[in-house]
Amino acid sequence: MNTASSVEALEASIFFSSISTLTEILIMNRNIITKKQRMNTIGSGLIEIERFRKGPKTFIIKNCENYIDYRLFFNYISHGLILKLKQLCIKTSIKFNLHVDATYIRPITHDKQDVAFKTSNVLACNSSDFASLLNTKFDKILAEESEFIAKGSGWTLVSIDGLQLRINLVNPLKGGAYLDLPKFIREKKAIINSGLDFKCIDFPTQINQIKKFERLNNVSVNVYSTIFPLFINNKEEKNHFDLFLINNHKTSHYCYIKDFSRFIRSQKTKNCSKLIICKRCFTTFGNKPCKSKLWGETGLTEHKKMCSKNELGRPIMFEEGKENKFIFFKSYKKTSRIPFVIYADFECILKPKQTNEFTETSKKPQVSKTYITHLHEIMSYAFYVKVDYNIISEKLMQQFKIPTNIIIYRGIDAAKKFIENMIDISKKINDIYQINVPMITLTEKEEKEFQIAKVCKICLLSFEENELYKVRDHCHITGKYRQCICFKCNFEITNPSFVPIFFHNLSYDSHFIIRELGFDDKNIHVIPNSTEKYISFSKEVALRFSIKFVDTFRFMASSLSELAENLLEDKSRFKETLKLFSNKTLDLVTRKGVFPYEYIDNWSKLNETRLPSKSAFYNSLKDEEINNNDYSHAKKIWKVFNIKTLGEYSDLYLKTDVAILTDVFENFRDLCLSTLSLDPAHYMTAPGFAFDCMLKYTKGGICQSVKRYAKANIPNIEGLNYNPNKSISWITYLDCVNLYGKSMLTELPFKDFEWVDDLNIDVTKIPDDSEVGYILEVDIDYPQYLHEKHNDFPFLPLNECPPNSKVKKLITTLSSKKKYILHYKNLKQAIANGLKLVKIHRAIKFSQSKWMASYIELCTRMRREARNRFEKDFWKLLINSVFGKCMENVRTRVSLKLVSSDKQANKLMMKNTFKDRTIYSENLMAIHQHKETIKFDKAIYVGSAILDVSKTFMYDFHYNVMINKYNNKIRLLYSDTDSLIYNIRTFNFFNDIRYDLFPYFDTSNYPKDHYCFSENHKNQPGYFKDEMGGKILKEFVSLRPKLYAYKIVNNDEVKKAKSVKKYVINQHMYFKNYIEVLNACINHISLDNTQTCRNMNFIQSNKHVVHSKTMNKLVLSGNDDKRFIKNDGINSLAYEHYKLNNNNSNIH
Repeated sequence: MNTASSVEALEASIFFSSISTLTEILIMNRNIITKKQRMNTIGSGLIEIERFRKGPKTFIIKNCENYIDYRLFFNYISHGLILKLKQLCIKTSIKFNLHVDATYIRPITHDKQDVAFKTSNVLACNSSDFASLLNTKFDKILAEESEFIAKGSGWTLVSIDGLQLRINLVNPLKGGAYLDLPKFIREKKAIINSGLDFKCIDFPTQINQIKKFERLNNVSVNVYSTIFPLFINNKEEKNHFDLFLINNHKTSHYCYIKDFSRFIRSQKTKNCSKLIICKRCFTTFGNKPCKSKLWGETGLTEHKKMCSKNELGRPIMFEEGKENKFIFFKSYKKTSRIPFVIYADFECILKPKQTNEFTETSKKPQVSKTYITHLHEIMSYAFYVKVDYNIISEKLMQQFKIPTNIIIYRGIDAAKKFIENMIDISKKINDIYQINVPMITLTEKEEKEFQIAKVCKICLLSFEENELYKVRDHCHITGKYRQCICFKCNFEITNPSFVPIFFHNLSYDSHFIIRELGFDDKNIHVIPNSTEKYISFSKEVALRFSIKFVDTFRFMASSLSELAENLLEDKSRFKETLKLFSNKTLDLVTRKGVFPYEYIDNWSKLNETRLPSKSAFYNSLKDEEINNNDYSHAKKIWKVFNIKTLGEYSDLYLKTDVAILTDVFENFRDLCLSTLSLDPAHYMTAPGFAFDCMLKYTKGGICQSVKRYAKANIPNIEGLNYNPNKSISWITYLDCVNLYGKSMLTELPFKDFEWVDDLNIDVTKIPDDSEVGYILEVDIDYPQYLHEKHNDFPFLPLNECPPNSKVKKLITTLSSKKKYILHYKNLKQAIANGLKLVKIHRAIKFSQSKWMASYIELCTRMRREARNRFEKDFWKLLINSVFGKCMENVRTRVSLKLVSSDKQANKLMMKNTFKDRTIYSENLMAIHQHKETIKFDKAIYVGSAILDVSKTFMYDFHYNVMINKYNNKIRLLYSDTDSLIYNIRTFNFFNDIRYDLFPYFDTSNYPKDHYCFSENHKNQPGYFKDEMGGKILKEFVSLRPKLYAYKIVNNDEVKKAKSVKKYVINQHMYFKNYIEVLNACINHISLDNTQTCRNMNFIQSNKHVVHSKTMNKLVLSGNDDKRFIKNDGINSLAYEHYKLNNNNSNIH
């Protein structure tokens, strides 16, 4: 160590010695520290608050001087940060990033918000210029803060709370030393491997310093690894260099790529001709005209316009001539029932968190603020191993000591013991799956069935026509013959490689499980939505065998009590529950139970020998007390089951939930296997299941507030104050039945995608049921004379930022469109309604047919025959989920891995794709990565066609049915993706339905004695329903999209508010509140005296530590920027309306 380094290390040790004791205290509770806890940290200087094993750690430095200027704060802390970084880099290289905590307020609404600005990770070693690195990161934070202010509509900085220094110890890639090229790269003869002079910047050169090198030398540089773009300059200079970074895990070296085409070509094609290649994503373009894709330099130029907007990543596309270019059903393994599944549930103690923030916030009801009220600590669990006794004998269960009844544990370390149970049982299940009993000799009947079989029982392909070899399929556990299948399916049908563990609402229970999975270094696999929310996750327990945690709520999006009600019609379907309870007590346990969640705030409460008082059952998440009937039911449970303590009551409640969950999901599995021949236990979500169902069986919407208020005026209606001096008018709320299902019944693209050479296409002459369809890029003019007629519902919506906004929204405007991409049916409809086609820039044609119709018809038929609400919703979900799967954007998928060892962590953090990390505990950490490759394997062209065609049905109904019927006597008040709310001047809307509009309506939701009632169109896609079911709307108010309310003539109120809890809407928001806000907007007065915020209780996790929280949330606002609001505060104009260009005082 040199002298300078020694002095700096000594100086750093003195700087941090004063806080060592505090650091030790914090480390005892590290990794679960919230912002509030961080800010309450005593002392100054850098304090360690979290650590993962021997590697990554996080320090925090508070803003003790209360600087309110970021530059001053950064100057204040820079010296300490530099000393710490130098100290850490004495023996190793690191990657680090900065994380600034701050608080902002919006003065107009008094909303307060905790904000964090975070930089990307940067490489540092002992020779780095730390001051320069920090200044670069500070600049990045300032730029991000400026962007937040610009987007946030009036945020003002209240305080800079502190800064986190997040350290990751690595031995990273640095280009500098000479290394020989790998053989497969060297043989391309595309790279010159010689020393390059990098005197102008640090040596060895880090990826983050390349921009500096470019600036100093007036050159542009791209850097690649094997083979993935690490650094790309979107604008190539005259002097441009492509470099290749190689490493041997100790050091790295830059090489010059002299022939980029040769460098990439072998990975993309076997053709030896030179290719034109996008250097960002490696998409190739041939030199010869091609109908299936863009070609030549022109193709590359067009491609770059879109490519430059996306993050770096190598796309993997379907390849011409490859088998996987077609999407088809291949999940034959999933047609068999999984023999073992586990159902489980947790219960928690809710420990209160003392805070005076509620008192402070209640004094200022307009201030939006969030604070913690309770910490959730798991106290008990129950699980049940559900086995298919047609495959697994009771003797095997006894032999392997697998429990056959519900297991309950209540006590400390419940989550840890639960994982231990799951690991032990899953290993035993794996041992059973390894059993291989030879096939028992077939009976005469079985042999005859095998000999005469013509098709495979699994894939349904003909043996003879497809030249498939017959195979006798048998169960390897019992040795029994099952069926005649083909040899291909025989390889597919194997025992599962996992045990599914089902929770209902796993998004809650998962947090307790995740933190316990780092007990060894076996792989943990997650499918994340975010750092805190996972779709599913699994833990390896043996070689190629794992436990997989799955959320039944992703299949059945209702509460467990609601799902249980659906089975009550036939109590024999409660098979598992009846094993625990008699027929006499079945009604007691299947009825919705009550539990005093918040009353149990410590372990001693579980020893109480009496049922708590009624008030103890208060539920703050719904802000409601239980009623007398519910409390009487709880007392009856206590008595009938001879409960001795509150702990026993908890155990019974938990056991009942697990039994009912088992029965509900097992009935769901039976339904799916009997109708669709697929077991949902193989899947993680309903969309994945639905998409396979569709394949097996078949061989962004507009939302806007147009007119913000209306009041019905109808004579002889009780509850309505009729004004004879005004026109008779009705308010109608119409909803399209299964809009996407209607689109999926039409012709959809499926093959033969080609660029069109001759752009003289007359779409008006192409039939809707044509065998060939088109997607076009066009310029189209919106004539001024159409503005008044189309103002409520303009054609061709745009996804763009409204004026004075930086947030993109889907808005309808009356502007002429340039290079607008749309389906030919949308263009055909727009032209038919007066818009003028100016130019076709490009077009793709494709073959289309009604290939999805049979699946949609099946789901529609099953929905009509549904026995209960769940089945009805389920079959609708199976339709909409297919659309969602087709629209899945693979670019937005989160790349996150959980690691439990230093070796796993270092391996991932050394990669150039490393983005960041989140430490959950000392034994568990999440690694965030950039996606190295992006596999485009979703049929987005199908989803796009479904979405576009669905819009044509809504526009057709509005213009060709409603406008055609009522002309200027109708106004659109509000529209959403599949619904329209109208104000209509007509004598009797029900008469209109019966005599004129019936061909377009499904009136099966009307009372059976209503003269418009009919089941002719019941639940058929594309028909419109009166959302009120025959009731009459009295008054309607809308403040902005997704924020509206209406009254019915009996004075019932219906309120809608996006992102607001239902109990807040139902119990604490009233129609009059919407009116008050609208009046304030009309009169241009302040909302200070109008209550626009409400307390909202919810559950949230931070690093998988679960808390109950209360937020004083802004719930009512009249700020709507999707349309231009006129001076009267009620009516609006679509953007680009010709009147907005005139100096009209009634508008501006």
